[in-house]
Amino acid sequence: MNVPFIDLARLTKSMKSEVLADWSEVFDKIEFVGGPRVGALEKALCSTLGVNKSIACANGTDALIIGLQALGVRHGHRVALPNMTFWATYEAIAQLGATPVLIDIDPDDLQMSFSEFTKAYDAYKFNSAVLVHLFGWASKNLHEYRKFCAEKGVSLLEDGAQCFGVKVDGKPVLQGSTVGTTSFYPAKVVGGCVDGGAIFADDEAREKLIRSLCNHGRSAHYSYDRVGWNSRMGGLQAAFLNHMVARTDEIVADRRRAAEWYRKRLAGTRNLRIYGPPAGHDENGYLAVFTVADSVDVNSVTEKLKAKGIGFGRTYPETMDSQPPASYAIKFGSLEHSKRFCKSALNLPLFFGITEQELEASASALVEILQG
Repeated sequence: MNVPFIDLARLTKSMKSEVLADWSEVFDKIEFVGGPRVGALEKALCSTLGVNKSIACANGTDALIIGLQALGVRHGHRVALPNMTFWATYEAIAQLGATPVLIDIDPDDLQMSFSEFTKAYDAYKFNSAVLVHLFGWASKNLHEYRKFCAEKGVSLLEDGAQCFGVKVDGKPVLQGSTVGTTSFYPAKVVGGCVDGGAIFADDEAREKLIRSLCNHGRSAHYSYDRVGWNSRMGGLQAAFLNHMVARTDEIVADRRRAAEWYRKRLAGTRNLRIYGPPAGHDENGYLAVFTVADSVDVNSVTEKLKAKGIGFGRTYPETMDSQPPASYAIKFGSLEHSKRFCKSALNLPLFFGITEQELEASASALVEILQG
């Protein structure tokens, strides 16, 4: 059986007729930039994610850049972030002229290490930090991060590109954040029909600032209080996303089912470590996350999976400090856990609508490769 790593059509086909009807109205009303559907999406995001204010924007990277700028990040600042994340997190800091401070990950929950974070603060007194909620859950020290940053005056942005629908202690993960972001890249748990993103703010003043930054720094139609960006969403994307967001519970439940199935099926498999959410965290099934033993060549494993027709991912195969543009970053400590994880990371197929037969084919193939 051939199993794709991801198949978005299982979800999009089920909502095609409703989306097309909405798109027809968008065309008739010329809702190409902004419009009532964008406003409806922002309200739905507040309700679904438990945030106070929501501002839709053009993509998840813009959300990070503008969110950091709204927190006051600028040239000469130092901003902490995990050494293992998607490049956009690093990129956003660099785009604002700030200096990234790379922090190792916790080897168990795979999020930025809180103990390394506090030590790095003592050493470098960074101004801001980006806490990335990776792999469909969040740090076991989420509340400690928020408390520490509030006490030290460190502005904290929470990168939620992979945590849509996640709950911590029964509450949406971004509830209580100062500034949060998400990405609507189509492959996300709740993705758009094109690139998209959103920024979440804790109060009206910050919301106003973010809206201005997303729209060229505008204060009135041809008046500008600041230099901003062109990062706006239109009605076509918002119409699509309104249907997606309305199905969040269904999407998350199905993906969570698949993630849990893998963990039960593969428990005890030799040469394989299985990762999952910390206690008190309800994941969203974003990824099935594994590492192979140091004695196993992960590239050989992926070649064999490919030969068997099984899709795979390697999120992430390289750390931030290994990228040439990161040569000027501050690198705190050995960064050993992030480096080790990236050398052996492996993901099996996981998407909305994946069948038990496809899960079994994927798991069986991996077991055969590792134990054969």
